Amino acid sequence: MYFKITYSSIYNWKGTGTQIEQSNPNLMDSFCHLIIAQEVTTEETWLLLVDQGEDTGVATTDCIAYIIPRLCEEFLLDISKIRAFEIWPHHTEDPRLKYTEIVISDVTFDHSGNWVLQNSWQPAAQQDAQIIAQLVDTVGDKVIREEI
Repeated sequence: MYFKITYSSIYNWKGTGTQIEQSNPNLMDSFCHLIIAQEVTTEETWLLLVDQGEDTGVATTDCIAYIIPRLCEEFLLDISKIRAFEIWPHHTEDPRLKYTEIVISDVTFDHSGNWVLQNSWQPAAQQDAQIIAQLVDTVGDKVIREEI
């Protein structure tokens, strides 16, 4: 697999990330480091949501249903070609959970035209975890890393 990183920066949202919450200045700012990597041959897009430690607002886990559709719209991504992962660099209790895949099983729309995701989480496969580690290394020290 060959990847091209198309985006690597801190990504911000308000509250849990709903469209209504984005315009509410009273809500807490939340953020993670977002890496978007395009697999060259399959055109599959990997979204890597890297936790940045304490004081980063609402965790991505609590916002996935709103963030994934927002990212698809903002970056013109085809949700059927997306693999999304949450990355927890400081996760020490269970190393298998350092890289967690967000499995999107269904996408529908509500009566207002808003996306509704059905998703679950699973530890990333070993090969995927190795690829993720390489992608994170590629973007360098912009990402908070484990203490060595």
